Amino acid sequence: MNETARAEHGLGYAVNAPYYDLIFPAPVRATLEGALQTLLPNARAVAEIGPGTGIFTEALARLLGPKAEIFAIEPARIMRAALMTRLARLPEANVTVLPDDALTAELDVELDAVVLFNLIMHFGPDDRARLWRKWAGALRPGGTLIMETQFPQKATAVPEAIVPGGVLGRHRYDTVARADVIDQDRIRWLMTYRTWAGNDLVRTETADFDCYVISDELLAQELSAAGLVPHPAAPADIQAWQRP
Repeated sequence: MNETARAEHGLGYAVNAPYYDLIFPAPVRATLEGALQTLLPNARAVAEIGPGTGIFTEALARLLGPKAEIFAIEPARIMRAALMTRLARLPEANVTVLPDDALTAELDVELDAVVLFNLIMHFGPDDRARLWRKWAGALRPGGTLIMETQFPQKATAVPEAIVPGGVLGRHRYDTVARADVIDQDRIRWLMTYRTWAGNDLVRTETADFDCYVISDELLAQELSAAGLVPHPAAPADIQAWQRP
């Protein structure tokens, strides 16, 4: 069952969605927004695959302005609800929301960029090959495919750690995250979202996500096979590849 289907059954993103903006790590957000500013200042047609609640859709809309056209492709209904609510507050944003998934969405324009943040870990090797072929083919010559470097780089356990979150009214939020090994290609992230009132823990909810690990070397092999070449200006911790 993929994450869209799991969300419809109250799992995965159905648990994660109410906390998503509050617990998204600020340093990661700054890194990814900075990459968009560096790589896409003049883009006029962009597809964002799996935008979730729209954190980076909003960043793209503000960066590119109303003359640019953005396609936000989000199959999970619960995430799409937050995405569209966010975009409704940005009347100048030229964003079309599509309720499709990464492998079935169809666009009728050549793209300057395809953005895939916090996404590719959900795709196994065969689906990734389809993903790269599809979206590499959607790029105009010189167009860029952008994602973050994956963590971890191999299937290894990740010790439990607390990720600070934000505050709403009387409550503050954080996440306890760890990953266990499933097999040589996959890990299972277990994310416990905690709600605090002062020093009192008032609520916990846990979601798990089975994720494929993709090293930089493996990613380079797959993207090269899809006909893409490394972007010379890719920032640190960012994978940016261009159609020649």
